[in-house]
Amino acid sequence: MNDELGVIIAWFESDKANLDEAIKKYEQANKLITEMEAYLKTAANKIKKINTDSNKKTS
Repeated sequence: MNDELGVIIAWFESDKANLDEAIKKYEQANKLITEMEAYLKTAANKIKKINTDSNKKTS
């Protein structure tokens, strides 16, 4: 996901940008960001659960 976002950012920084394509790329980037945020939230929840379970075992 991160690599795809990097490609999109590089495209915007290049001289190849045109409005129609820019809109498509923006939509793709927005979708990738949403997916990454969901992935990170899931990972954070898993870490919290592991820490909670670990704390219960040591108490």
